Amino acid sequence: MTLQSEMDPAEIDVAPSDSVIGAEIRGVDLSHPIGDAVFARIHDAFLAHSVIYLRGQQLSPENLIDFSSRFGTLDIHHLVEHTLPGHPEVRVLSNVKKDGKPFGVAKSGRHWHSDLSYKEAPASATVLYGVETPPAGADTLFADMYAAYAALPDPLRRQIAGRRAMHDRNFRYSQMYPDRPPLSPEQLAAVPPTPHPAVRTHPETGRPSLFLARDVVSGLEGMDDEAARRLVAAIEEFATEARFVYAHKWQQGDVVIWDNRCTLHRATPFPDTERRVMYRTQIKGDRPVFRA
Repeated sequence: MTLQSEMDPAEIDVAPSDSVIGAEIRGVDLSHPIGDAVFARIHDAFLAHSVIYLRGQQLSPENLIDFSSRFGTLDIHHLVEHTLPGHPEVRVLSNVKKDGKPFGVAKSGRHWHSDLSYKEAPASATVLYGVETPPAGADTLFADMYAAYAALPDPLRRQIAGRRAMHDRNFRYSQMYPDRPPLSPEQLAAVPPTPHPAVRTHPETGRPSLFLARDVVSGLEGMDDEAARRLVAAIEEFATEARFVYAHKWQQGDVVIWDNRCTLHRATPFPDTERRVMYRTQIKGDRPVFRA
């Protein structure tokens, strides 16, 4: 049997989706160490397709952490109450309860967003592992911000040119999560509002992409807040049209990796009677910049 660390990268199959982004990686078992050449093949596909996924994986938390670490330094989420005991790098997304208490955070991320965009250095990538997945529903939608920016009508493009957007964790938080308590002063202090370019340049590909989401961006520099929010909403509506979106239909054992620097994503609902347990890791990124 060929060890994962000795695999020929040419044996790995990269199968693009039918959408503008997304590709399946076939022929890799992430429960075993992978060599540099194999990871380079995976990383090239990640940069080329923005969202990649591997099916049929059986991973321990340590396997997930080891693989995620190949993409960079892992970030520990500021809401630590839903991290996996003994593994602070792993955040649990789940509707399952243990001893009558939530095991993870439920109904999260059902709005378009880029993970941790409100941090000074937002997440570069996210890795999500489907431990238990419902038989239907609970898709994750991904929107290609490269393609959306390239197709953005000139009137919208001119209005955001050179502007910075204020990313605010607390903006609309209570509206999005009415079942959760408000963020504490300590939690808010950990992630104060942060301005980022409305259009950012990808640090690895050099390509420009939109970096806006209406439920996180509270305003645009140099604009009236209400006008700015209408503009951001119009841009998001355009950028998330079906032609820019890949819908991932989860299967148990899926590992999905996406590039937060050039995509938005959101979760879709599923019946509360169905169990869902997901393990998530985040990779630290750089402060967004725009290079003309």
